[in-house]
Amino acid sequence: MRVMWLGNIILPAIAEKENSPAVFVGGWMVGLSKHLSSMKNIDLVYIFDSQKKMAGEVDGYKYRGIPCNTNSSQKLGKEYVSQLITALHEFKPDVIHIWGTENQHSLAMVEAAEATDLLDRVVISIQGMVSVYAKHYGAYLPEHILHGKTLKDIVKGNLKRGEGLFREKGYLECEAIKKVGHVIGRTDWDKACTWEINPKVCYHHNNETLRDEFYSGSWEYEKCEVHSLFCSQAHYPIKGLHLMLNALQIVKGIYPDVKLYIGGKNYYEIPKYQRNAYEQYILDLIQNGGLKNNVFFVGKLNAEQMKKRYLDSNIFISPSSIENSPNSVGEAMLLGVPVIASRVGGVHNMLRDGEEGYLYPADEPYMLAFYIKEMFENAEHTKTMALKGKKHAELTHDPKKNLENLLLIYKEIKGED
Repeated sequence: MRVMWLGNIILPAIAEKENSPAVFVGGWMVGLSKHLSSMKNIDLVYIFDSQKKMAGEVDGYKYRGIPCNTNSSQKLGKEYVSQLITALHEFKPDVIHIWGTENQHSLAMVEAAEATDLLDRVVISIQGMVSVYAKHYGAYLPEHILHGKTLKDIVKGNLKRGEGLFREKGYLECEAIKKVGHVIGRTDWDKACTWEINPKVCYHHNNETLRDEFYSGSWEYEKCEVHSLFCSQAHYPIKGLHLMLNALQIVKGIYPDVKLYIGGKNYYEIPKYQRNAYEQYILDLIQNGGLKNNVFFVGKLNAEQMKKRYLDSNIFISPSSIENSPNSVGEAMLLGVPVIASRVGGVHNMLRDGEEGYLYPADEPYMLAFYIKEMFENAEHTKTMALKGKKHAELTHDPKKNLENLLLIYKEIKGED
């Protein structure tokens, strides 16, 4: 079976071969690409956006990088679609698997497949849904922050502009989903969202396989930093850092030694003249809440560094205003780390509330603070919940089972019995 993938990142093996910068996202595709390409009956090619044209073979699969220089919210032109058509003619795939809908190349591939009479061979994996995320982009923020007027806001656009870009990308997302006959999802939330856009689409359920590093190792209360919290990223408002800080201020009143570690962007290192209104708002919350000695930005982390940060933490927290099923929650659960997450999107499909961790309404940071207190005060119960969560995650993210399901989906799309 000839399978063509379309993604928006350069996979690590390709980056190493092409001397390109490595990326720390999309890790679920790494292990899966290795498993697929090692199978005798699978011929895999990976198409991705890149700064320059690339072509070659690595780890048993072919790859091709196609330059994509337009704004991420603009529809890609005929030249880009033409390059995809050329790739389709050359490779003649039995299945075209598009990873995610949040990039404009997804619609471009759908149009290329339509032009080559391969539209019935296309399946889109739902990651997030930017058309829905746009509605939550500025959730629970003051209006003056949304309409920020810092120098960075003026030059690069404020949060309202960011929301507008999401809406523009969401339009392209909807157009792609309307055209295809197959999608792959993993929660009732993404099923509802795709059904609303295209009631006739065939929905295939398949959970995600996570990065290899998170299938070994296990959290131990005795080895973690007691009263420490970890949020894996906070690079834009949807991730809910402002809400997390509201909860942290409450927790500090009871546990002055509480520490919050945050992955990704380091807000402390942004010069004042380079901050947008949200970045300044975050720093103001830290300063005004007396949290300077409680909040630590740890920067971008690779898989091994992320794993260590999970294991060193007392609790992992996902305070987002919207998500589908965040891989960070899955990774933490797979390692047996205690988890608290906002009950948004499809998160409830990952975690049984009160049994394997806690879920809370995203706009109620006082409930987040309460559940942090509950976990801090009840270590034995917390350990029991975390162990149950680990067992659940081992089923959800079972690599063998998920690969088997994916192959069955591919065969169904190809028309094999």
